[in-house]
Amino acid sequence: MRKLKFKMKQLLKMLCQHVLFPLVYKLNSFQPVNKNKIILADAHNEKCPPHMKPVRDALIHSDYDVQEYFFDLGKLSVFSGMKKMLGFMRLYAGSGCVVICNNFLPVAACKKRKETKVIQLWHGCGAFKKFGYDASDDIPKDYRGNVYKNYDIVTVSGKYCAPFFRSAMRLGKGIIKPLGCCMTDRLFDREYINLCRAKFKQTHPDAEGKKVVLWAPTFRGNAGAARVVGEQYIDRLADTYKNELYVIKALHPMSEGGTGVPRTPSAEQTPQDRRRSREDASELLVCADILITDYSSIFFEYLLLDRPIVFFVPDYEEYARDRGFYLDFDSLPGHIVKNNNIDDAVRILYNVVSRDEKETSDANESQTRVLRQKFCEQYMSACDGHATERIVKEISR
Repeated sequence: MRKLKFKMKQLLKMLCQHVLFPLVYKLNSFQPVNKNKIILADAHNEKCPPHMKPVRDALIHSDYDVQEYFFDLGKLSVFSGMKKMLGFMRLYAGSGCVVICNNFLPVAACKKRKETKVIQLWHGCGAFKKFGYDASDDIPKDYRGNVYKNYDIVTVSGKYCAPFFRSAMRLGKGIIKPLGCCMTDRLFDREYINLCRAKFKQTHPDAEGKKVVLWAPTFRGNAGAARVVGEQYIDRLADTYKNELYVIKALHPMSEGGTGVPRTPSAEQTPQDRRRSREDASELLVCADILITDYSSIFFEYLLLDRPIVFFVPDYEEYARDRGFYLDFDSLPGHIVKNNNIDDAVRILYNVVSRDEKETSDANESQTRVLRQKFCEQYMSACDGHATERIVKEISR
């Protein structure tokens, strides 16, 4: 029964994508394109996503007619979700520009008018785990057409990343542009960094005098049943070494209890459960002394701060087999911990995160620092504090 429901749901989505949405677009294409109208759209957030906000803030104070079209499809009924997407198609038909930063299927539902520009900011830096058409489970197998159709520009964090995005999105040359990730601009803003640290000190007083460890994993599975791996290890680390380490979790928004979808604190929850972050992950990055992640592209952003990184991947063999990477995992610029025995893994993690990189003369530590700089130059070359400026110029052309 569940399999039948899923099939019916997919069939309905395809009918909407290839029949209803194009029809609504066509019926609204009699109006001239308003080159001054810019639609900012996302179907995963009820407000402007962090990876779009700097561009949004720049445009909102310009002479453009900026319309925000944000909704969380996962929280809406089928009818409400359909209504939202049909509303987008009506706006899309007469807009000069559409800006998105996640997969947004309505954009690809029709043959768009040449006067309309679609800009995909994407939501991550670098090119780490395989995605899109390069991954086995990103695109529904019964989807017809290209989900990345109609893109005029896809912004990436560096020139080196372009071939991987072209492959994943099945797009031609000239569309992928190394304009940088607008959200990284704030990591070059000293005032922003100081404000984040002051806020962290106020909201996390227990962190005083301890090394701040940020755990920021990606999710496993699909958006409908997302989960994280390794939380019990991180909880053990936090509990065992609570006098030395202050561990805070910034889970992916798709995962249960992730950033933006926090669990409600209860008497049964541990302090670590209650420490699941409600803050913007970028705010936490500038406050963390060390980052623990797995396959998340957040590590590319952290490279800009030149601080230690640990890749904790207890499910490495399975993930590498099922998803795969665009780089050699064992060459990553940080300590890699693949051990899945909880006692051994926690001991290794502690030994790594408790080190003071600045005081050690260990040759391996020095090599890791050099590797961080190399990765940053390679993958983040367009993230120099001026990405928003360049992207807005492209929109204005």
